[in-house]
Amino acid sequence: MKTLAYYLLGIFSLCLLNACSDEDNPTPEPPPSKGQEEVQKIVEVLKESNPEVSQFVEILEKVNVADLTQDELTVFVVKNKNTASRAAVLDTASIKNHIVKGRYAKEDLTDGSTLTSISNETLYVTRTENDVQINGVKIEGNAIPAGNSYVYVVPEVIPTAEVPLVPLHATTIITKLPTGEALAGVNIEAKDGRGNLLGTFTTNENGEAIIQHQSDTLSYVISKENFSNLHDGFLIAGMDENGNLIYADLNGDGLINVDDKVSSDPYTYFVNYKDLPENSLTKTHYMTEIKEEEINVPEVEALWKQSFETFLTQSKNMEFSLLYDKSFDYNMIEYTSSTFWDFAYQTIDECKKYLEQLTSLNTAEGWEASWNLTVDLGVIQSQLFGYYGKLIPNDTQESQEYLIYYLTDLVNTFDTEKQLAARALLAKISLLSGAYDAAIQECQYILNTNAFVLDPQALNNLESKEVIWGGYKDNFGNPGGDYIHPVLLREVYLMAAIAYSQTGREMEVTEVKNILNEAFSIEGAEWKDYINLLQGTGSAYPYYRLLNIPIEQTGFNPNKHFYLPIPQTALDTYPGMKQNSGY
Repeated sequence: MKTLAYYLLGIFSLCLLNACSDEDNPTPEPPPSKGQEEVQKIVEVLKESNPEVSQFVEILEKVNVADLTQDELTVFVVKNKNTASRAAVLDTASIKNHIVKGRYAKEDLTDGSTLTSISNETLYVTRTENDVQINGVKIEGNAIPAGNSYVYVVPEVIPTAEVPLVPLHATTIITKLPTGEALAGVNIEAKDGRGNLLGTFTTNENGEAIIQHQSDTLSYVISKENFSNLHDGFLIAGMDENGNLIYADLNGDGLINVDDKVSSDPYTYFVNYKDLPENSLTKTHYMTEIKEEEINVPEVEALWKQSFETFLTQSKNMEFSLLYDKSFDYNMIEYTSSTFWDFAYQTIDECKKYLEQLTSLNTAEGWEASWNLTVDLGVIQSQLFGYYGKLIPNDTQESQEYLIYYLTDLVNTFDTEKQLAARALLAKISLLSGAYDAAIQECQYILNTNAFVLDPQALNNLESKEVIWGGYKDNFGNPGGDYIHPVLLREVYLMAAIAYSQTGREMEVTEVKNILNEAFSIEGAEWKDYINLLQGTGSAYPYYRLLNIPIEQTGFNPNKHFYLPIPQTALDTYPGMKQNSGY
């Protein structure tokens, strides 16, 4: 028995000695494989030079390539914006499909050739001239050397494919000068129907670029430094025999007018192959060189006056439809609202462009003209606030604060009729925002000046003494008068009366109403009678909401239609903006 015990003790001691020996001399880790070393070099190069692929690099650092023996690789790295949105399909396993065995320069990526990834997936190459796609995903730019390897940037995760991807469609874009000569070097940023970037293509010496795509729908914008496809807001469609630019008839009504102006720059073109028998189309676009022109103040003022008159006419037409046109149906309000919204902001952008031109002169003439435009801009923003209760890019409260700050700044800047116009606009925004005492203060300031006189014929009189800000011709002639005066003394009286009423000062309300009764021979005493004095200015609609007066029009719903609906495109563009209640 002792012998057995000694024997077991000996075995235990031997094991203990071996264990101690292993701890003193641990088994060394195997050296990194050639593939690991090469991937590490690629990671280092990308970290130093390509922050746009940092999310891809984070995953690449974690990938297990211990068994990779190749030290010449080709890696297709994905831009961050697509990596983040497709995290479910790009991980340490699927990323291996983006690492190809062998080093391929761009000229080696020939049409119809195949590549093998380190996960043994086959990648198919398609090529048109210098445009290369891997399984349908376009390579951006040229190869980036990294160690013994090449790296290419791609806009999205490369999908797996069992057979070569044959593009369903080939859209040829041709760019020309208005005179007809080919225009090379135009960049075309193209997206498929899902909004995925297909890449940026460049027209060749013949002004051509071919976009191959799987999606039935395609959108793209064109750009070239110092060139534009727009002129004065119109899309260029060529040049006539007299050397004048031809503009695109976007709405197809056979006329070229303000309705054909585009609402955004750059302009987005769309192609839709759905229901078309052909698989290829050719689209031709024209661009003209942007030349520095000497700024002529009277010319800028004339151009702006024409644009502002058009806006005021549109505003007057909107007012007429919403309040007085018995054929109008509020069930169509989304279309009506969207059209007006887009045109209003197009006019605002135009005003800002002219303001920049005028102030860049830094002359007394330029500054004086710019001050008039700042009041006009305040008129547009105030009318938008009255119709929608908010402005781009802010929602209700921020819109109020912004507009009050803007108009207050104008009041503090001017000491002429422009100041009184700004005060009237400030009174309106204060009233619509519920700041009744502030509205009374501004209205009373204007009334105390005795600078204006009520005039029943003001809307037919260019030189009327009632006009605080106006003098614009009505281009269409809807009821209300030959001229549009967006700020009249009668509105100041109306605002004062409403503000007094909202604060319980009925004696002052009666005094103001009596003044309006006498000037305009008003027999009734309803608020609607006083609001209708503004017909033809584009300003009447918000007062119906303020006083909760139902509008007697087809489909009108007081739970929603006192504000107009914000177009969906604006909600998509400005996530902080909320739709008005009821829509």
